[in-house]
Amino acid sequence: VSMAARGGESYDALVKDLETLVKEKECGPILVRLSWHDAGVFSDGKLKGGCPNAAMRFTDDGEGTFGANAGLPDVALGLLKPITEKYVPDTIGHADLWTLAANVAIKVMGGPDIKTRFGRKDAESSADSVESQVGRLPDGDKEIDHLREIFAPKGFSDKEIVALSGAHTVGKCHLDRSGFDGPWTEEPLKFDNSYFKDMLAKEWTDDKTEKGNPQFKSESG
Repeated sequence: VSMAARGGESYDALVKDLETLVKEKECGPILVRLSWHDAGVFSDGKLKGGCPNAAMRFTDDGEGTFGANAGLPDVALGLLKPITEKYVPDTIGHADLWTLAANVAIKVMGGPDIKTRFGRKDAESSADSVESQVGRLPDGDKEIDHLREIFAPKGFSDKEIVALSGAHTVGKCHLDRSGFDGPWTEEPLKFDNSYFKDMLAKEWTDDKTEKGNPQFKSESG
Protein backbone atom coordinates (compact mmCIF):
# COMPACT_ATOMS: atom_id res chain seq x y z
CA VAL A 1 0.00 0.00 0.00
CA SER A 2 1.44 3.38 -0.97
CA MET A 3 2.06 6.16 1.53
CA ALA A 4 -0.65 8.11 -0.28
CA ALA A 5 -3.20 5.42 0.42
CA ARG A 6 -2.60 5.47 4.15
CA GLY A 7 -1.62 9.10 4.72
CA GLY A 8 1.48 10.28 6.55
CA GLU A 9 4.24 12.88 6.35
CA SER A 10 5.24 12.03 2.78
CA TYR A 11 1.66 12.43 1.60
CA ASP A 12 1.26 15.76 3.41
CA ALA A 13 4.50 17.00 1.85
CA LEU A 14 3.30 15.88 -1.58
CA VAL A 15 0.06 17.83 -1.24
CA LYS A 16 1.99 20.95 -0.17
CA ASP A 17 4.33 20.61 -3.15
CA LEU A 18 1.33 20.32 -5.48
CA GLU A 19 -0.29 23.38 -3.93
CA THR A 20 2.93 25.35 -4.43
CA LEU A 21 3.20 24.20 -8.05
CA VAL A 22 -0.37 25.26 -8.86
CA LYS A 23 0.08 28.67 -7.24
CA GLU A 24 3.52 29.47 -8.64
CA LYS A 25 3.00 28.15 -12.18
CA GLU A 26 -0.75 28.94 -12.42
CA CYS A 27 -1.13 25.51 -13.98
CA GLY A 28 -4.29 24.29 -12.25
CA PRO A 29 -6.38 24.05 -15.44
CA ILE A 30 -3.96 21.83 -17.35
CA LEU A 31 -3.61 19.49 -14.36
CA VAL A 32 -7.40 19.10 -14.30
CA ARG A 33 -7.34 18.40 -18.03
CA LEU A 34 -4.55 15.84 -17.60
CA SER A 35 -6.52 13.85 -15.05
CA TRP A 36 -9.74 14.03 -17.04
CA HIS A 37 -8.13 12.88 -20.30
CA ASP A 38 -6.42 10.04 -18.48
CA ALA A 39 -9.76 8.83 -17.13
CA GLY A 40 -11.84 9.95 -20.10
CA VAL A 41 -10.75 7.16 -22.44
CA PHE A 42 -12.81 4.73 -20.33
CA SER A 43 -15.77 3.22 -22.16
CA ASP A 44 -18.21 0.43 -21.42
CA GLY A 45 -20.10 0.49 -24.71
CA LYS A 46 -18.95 -1.04 -27.99
CA LEU A 47 -15.47 0.05 -27.02
CA LYS A 48 -14.19 -1.47 -23.80
CA GLY A 49 -11.50 -0.60 -21.33
CA GLY A 50 -9.51 2.49 -20.45
CA CYS A 51 -7.30 1.02 -17.74
CA PRO A 52 -4.37 0.80 -16.86
CA ASN A 53 -3.96 4.55 -16.49
CA ALA A 54 -1.20 7.11 -17.06
CA ALA A 55 -0.41 5.70 -20.51
CA MET A 56 0.05 9.26 -21.79
CA ARG A 57 3.57 9.38 -20.36
CA PHE A 58 4.67 7.10 -23.23
CA THR A 59 4.93 9.06 -26.47
CA ASP A 60 6.10 6.36 -28.88
CA ASP A 61 2.49 5.33 -29.56
CA GLY A 62 -1.00 5.30 -28.06
CA GLU A 63 -2.51 7.95 -25.80
CA GLY A 64 0.67 10.01 -25.67
CA THR A 65 0.29 10.64 -29.41
CA PHE A 66 -3.47 11.37 -29.54
CA GLY A 67 -4.35 14.78 -30.98
CA ALA A 68 -6.96 15.22 -28.25
CA ASN A 69 -4.15 15.02 -25.68
CA ALA A 70 -1.97 17.69 -27.28
CA GLY A 71 -0.04 19.63 -24.65
CA LEU A 72 -0.44 17.02 -21.94
CA PRO A 73 2.57 14.68 -22.42
CA ASP A 74 4.94 17.64 -22.80
CA VAL A 75 3.52 20.66 -20.95
CA ALA A 76 1.50 19.08 -18.14
CA LEU A 77 3.92 16.25 -17.41
CA GLY A 78 6.81 18.68 -17.73
CA LEU A 79 5.30 20.79 -14.96
CA LEU A 80 4.80 17.70 -12.81
CA LYS A 81 8.25 16.26 -13.51
CA PRO A 82 10.03 17.50 -10.33
CA ILE A 83 7.20 16.18 -8.16
CA THR A 84 7.06 12.92 -10.10
CA GLU A 85 10.78 12.35 -9.63
CA LYS A 86 10.47 13.12 -5.92
CA TYR A 87 7.46 10.95 -5.04
CA VAL A 88 6.98 8.23 -7.71
CA PRO A 89 7.00 5.30 -7.07
CA ASP A 90 7.83 5.30 -3.34
CA THR A 91 4.92 7.48 -2.22
CA ILE A 92 2.43 7.34 -5.07
CA GLY A 93 1.92 5.98 -8.59
CA HIS A 94 1.67 8.09 -11.75
CA ALA A 95 -2.09 7.82 -12.27
CA ASP A 96 -2.88 8.46 -8.61
CA LEU A 97 -0.56 11.48 -8.70
CA TRP A 98 -2.36 12.92 -11.73
CA THR A 99 -5.72 12.53 -10.00
CA LEU A 100 -4.48 14.02 -6.75
CA ALA A 101 -2.89 16.92 -8.64
CA ALA A 102 -6.22 17.73 -10.29
CA ASN A 103 -8.10 17.64 -7.01
CA VAL A 104 -5.50 19.83 -5.30
CA ALA A 105 -5.67 22.25 -8.25
CA ILE A 106 -9.45 22.51 -8.01
CA LYS A 107 -9.22 23.37 -4.32
CA VAL A 108 -6.43 25.92 -4.85
CA MET A 109 -8.50 27.61 -7.58
CA GLY A 110 -11.44 28.03 -5.20
CA GLY A 111 -13.35 24.83 -5.85
CA PRO A 112 -14.41 22.07 -3.45
CA ASP A 113 -12.04 19.88 -1.46
CA ILE A 114 -12.46 16.56 -3.28
CA LYS A 115 -11.42 13.35 -1.57
CA THR A 116 -8.95 11.41 -3.68
CA ARG A 117 -9.30 7.65 -3.84
CA PHE A 118 -6.11 5.74 -4.56
CA GLY A 119 -5.23 2.41 -6.14
CA ARG A 120 -5.06 3.02 -9.91
CA LYS A 121 -2.86 0.70 -11.93
CA ASP A 122 -0.18 2.42 -14.01
CA ALA A 123 0.40 1.45 -17.61
CA GLU A 124 3.80 -0.19 -18.13
CA SER A 125 4.21 0.88 -21.76
CA SER A 126 2.28 2.39 -24.67
CA ALA A 127 1.02 -1.13 -25.38
CA ASP A 128 -1.32 -0.68 -22.41
CA SER A 129 -2.94 2.33 -24.09
CA VAL A 130 -6.39 2.24 -25.68
CA GLU A 131 -6.22 1.88 -29.45
CA SER A 132 -7.65 5.26 -30.48
CA GLN A 133 -9.22 8.47 -29.20
CA VAL A 134 -12.12 7.96 -31.63
CA GLY A 135 -15.29 7.18 -29.71
CA ARG A 136 -13.59 7.87 -26.39
CA LEU A 137 -12.70 11.59 -26.22
CA PRO A 138 -14.95 14.40 -27.52
CA ASP A 139 -14.18 16.63 -30.51
CA GLY A 140 -14.49 20.35 -29.83
CA ASP A 141 -16.32 21.13 -33.07
CA LYS A 142 -19.14 18.59 -32.65
CA GLU A 143 -22.63 19.03 -31.17
CA ILE A 144 -24.85 17.33 -28.59
CA ASP A 145 -25.37 14.03 -30.43
CA HIS A 146 -21.60 13.55 -30.53
CA LEU A 147 -21.33 14.28 -26.81
CA ARG A 148 -23.99 11.67 -26.07
CA GLU A 149 -22.16 9.12 -28.23
CA ILE A 150 -18.98 9.74 -26.24
CA PHE A 151 -20.37 10.04 -22.72
CA ALA A 152 -23.32 7.64 -22.62
CA PRO A 153 -20.99 4.58 -22.72
CA LYS A 154 -19.21 6.08 -19.72
CA GLY A 155 -22.51 6.14 -17.83
CA PHE A 156 -23.24 9.88 -18.12
CA SER A 157 -26.75 11.32 -18.41
CA ASP A 158 -27.39 14.62 -20.23
CA LYS A 159 -27.43 16.40 -16.87
CA GLU A 160 -24.08 14.89 -15.92
CA ILE A 161 -22.57 15.84 -19.30
CA VAL A 162 -23.56 19.45 -18.64
CA ALA A 163 -22.15 19.32 -15.12
CA LEU A 164 -18.85 17.90 -16.37
CA SER A 165 -18.64 20.63 -19.02
CA GLY A 166 -18.62 23.14 -16.17
CA ALA A 167 -14.94 22.30 -15.61
CA HIS A 168 -14.35 24.65 -18.55
CA THR A 169 -14.85 27.48 -16.08
CA VAL A 170 -11.05 27.25 -15.74
CA GLY A 171 -8.39 27.26 -18.41
CA LYS A 172 -8.30 28.36 -22.01
CA CYS A 173 -7.97 27.02 -25.54
CA HIS A 174 -4.66 27.04 -27.40
CA LEU A 175 -4.42 27.25 -31.19
CA ASP A 176 -1.45 24.90 -31.32
CA ARG A 177 -3.28 22.21 -29.34
CA SER A 178 -6.98 22.26 -30.16
CA GLY A 179 -7.23 24.76 -33.01
CA PHE A 180 -9.41 26.96 -30.80
CA ASP A 181 -8.25 30.09 -29.01
CA GLY A 182 -8.84 32.03 -25.81
CA PRO A 183 -10.12 31.60 -22.24
CA TRP A 184 -13.52 30.13 -21.47
CA THR A 185 -14.29 32.78 -18.84
CA GLU A 186 -12.94 36.15 -17.73
CA GLU A 187 -11.16 34.55 -14.74
CA PRO A 188 -9.66 31.31 -16.08
CA LEU A 189 -7.87 30.51 -12.82
CA LYS A 190 -11.00 30.72 -10.67
CA PHE A 191 -13.11 27.60 -10.15
CA ASP A 192 -16.73 28.77 -9.97
CA ASN A 193 -19.88 28.64 -12.12
CA SER A 194 -18.97 31.53 -14.44
CA TYR A 195 -18.94 29.15 -17.40
CA PHE A 196 -22.68 28.57 -17.04
CA LYS A 197 -23.52 32.17 -16.10
CA ASP A 198 -21.64 33.59 -19.07
CA MET A 199 -23.21 31.13 -21.47
CA LEU A 200 -26.69 32.32 -20.50
CA ALA A 201 -26.05 36.01 -19.83
CA LYS A 202 -23.70 37.09 -22.61
CA GLU A 203 -24.41 37.77 -26.25
CA TRP A 204 -22.52 35.38 -28.53
CA THR A 205 -21.67 35.75 -32.22
CA ASP A 206 -20.22 33.31 -34.73
CA ASP A 207 -16.50 33.65 -35.30
CA LYS A 208 -13.54 31.66 -36.62
CA THR A 209 -10.08 31.09 -35.23
CA GLU A 210 -6.86 31.60 -37.19
CA LYS A 211 -6.99 27.86 -37.84
CA GLY A 212 -10.41 28.25 -39.47
CA ASN A 213 -12.34 26.50 -36.71
CA PRO A 214 -15.84 27.82 -35.88
CA GLN A 215 -15.95 29.49 -32.49
CA PHE A 216 -18.40 31.69 -30.60
CA LYS A 217 -17.22 35.08 -29.35
CA SER A 218 -18.72 37.50 -26.84
CA GLU A 219 -18.34 41.29 -26.74
CA SER A 220 -15.76 40.92 -23.96
CA GLY A 221 -13.79 38.42 -26.04
